Amino acid sequence: NAGGTVAFLDGAVITDEGDEGMPESVFRFPGAQGGHEIAIWPGETVLIAVDAVVGEIEPDLSDADWEFFHPADDNDNPDVPNLIHCGGSNCDIALANSGDGLLLATGVDTSAAIDCATVVDGVNWDDALDPVPISWLDCVDPEFAAGVPQGNCLGRCPGGLDHNRSSAEDWFMMVPTPDAPNLPSYPSDCSTGIDRQSTWGAVKALYRPDLK
Repeated sequence: NAGGTVAFLDGAVITDEGDEGMPESVFRFPGAQGGHEIAIWPGETVLIAVDAVVGEIEPDLSDADWEFFHPADDNDNPDVPNLIHCGGSNCDIALANSGDGLLLATGVDTSAAIDCATVVDGVNWDDALDPVPISWLDCVDPEFAAGVPQGNCLGRCPGGLDHNRSSAEDWFMMVPTPDAPNLPSYPSDCSTGIDRQSTWGAVKALYRPDLK
């Protein structure tokens, strides 16, 4: 949360869903949309793991704050609370190095493609034909961030600051630093223009190189 007030995630959704029928999913935080139970205080970060089971993914994310969990094809860490599968395809979430996207929305709409009026924040990377662009691209974002090599991730630098216009303008290659400040792989990968604006909906995409 890069803002100055408390933000709440009750009922909010995270998705890599593209157009209807794509093999991608929508997951929801517990609680009622607009509720005040899941707070993110100013300056606080939230770590969400695709898999929080020890040995399932590198780096180890077994101490994550939340875990995407799909009971049909996923292992569960009982010590980490789950995001609930609520839409899209009947599968776990999976993000691809070759091109993908991720967005956060209020949860008013949980069907692909997510209603533009409900989208809070997002990122698209590496312009691939498959999967199709997600709602963040269609609603707000005209460009893709560059793809990054295996073992790296994408992040805003400094975290939580963005133009809110373009993934290519705002997202840079990072050394993976789960639940810690963003660390650029190289100084040239990090731009900090003074016109950037704060957004509480900063999303950091750590993705599995072995999927898709």
